[in-house]
Amino acid sequence: MRNSRILNTEILFQLLVKYIKPEIICDIGTLDASHSILLRKISKQARIIAFEANLRNYENIINRGLACKANIEIIQKAVSNKPGQLVFHVQKYSDDEQDQWMAGTSSILQRNKEVGNTEEVSVESIRLDDYLNAEPPVSSSIALWIDVEGAGFEVLEGIQNITKHISFLQVEVETEEIWQGQKLKKDIQSLMQAYGFLEVGRGKHEHQHDLVYINQSYFNNNRTKCNALVSLAVFFYYLRKWGGHILSNIMLIPFLGIWRRQ
Repeated sequence: MRNSRILNTEILFQLLVKYIKPEIICDIGTLDASHSILLRKISKQARIIAFEANLRNYENIINRGLACKANIEIIQKAVSNKPGQLVFHVQKYSDDEQDQWMAGTSSILQRNKEVGNTEEVSVESIRLDDYLNAEPPVSSSIALWIDVEGAGFEVLEGIQNITKHISFLQVEVETEEIWQGQKLKKDIQSLMQAYGFLEVGRGKHEHQHDLVYINQSYFNNNRTKCNALVSLAVFFYYLRKWGGHILSNIMLIPFLGIWRRQ
């Protein structure tokens, strides 16, 4: 197995969107739809579907009109490995700026150590392959951005019937248990290898970081392009580390065709 490289996973994902051109992009655990909106600027034609199980976050997106402005589908459902109702642990937080980070800490799993008050609510859950294989069955190139607070393995179990259509994906992983009973990085790596995906990049942090996977078949047929995009993401990781975000965003304009930050 090839060792993945430490790089900027967000930039790599955006480069893959730009140059692989998936027809469907799923932003799973979208929080505030900001990443979906940025991806819309990169990809004018893709169908972008943003999933957010937290009702408060979902209503904030709708009330601000973000979905309509960017032509993004916003779905208030949890994405997991089985359909039906499940318990969702909603993190309560105030409107104070210092508490806003808690908006992204809700999960279908309970944290080992609570970061604040949580409320158990019932939410509708779907498998992604069921959702995308509704009439007509999916036949498009798909990209997945998965950030679901410890439940990435469950999301990935729910793509089993569409793996051949998924060109690439990103998933947040943990190397030690943060949420009770969660699957860890090694479990996700084994599942993705069984699915036929190649791990090409990872984030810098040790206990919690992102992994980026490319479909092995696509990689084999487009090896030069894939390696070039991975190398670019490595370059921009070090540029951001030593040269700052503004410089890296300026230098990314020729590659992405956009200014990455408003």
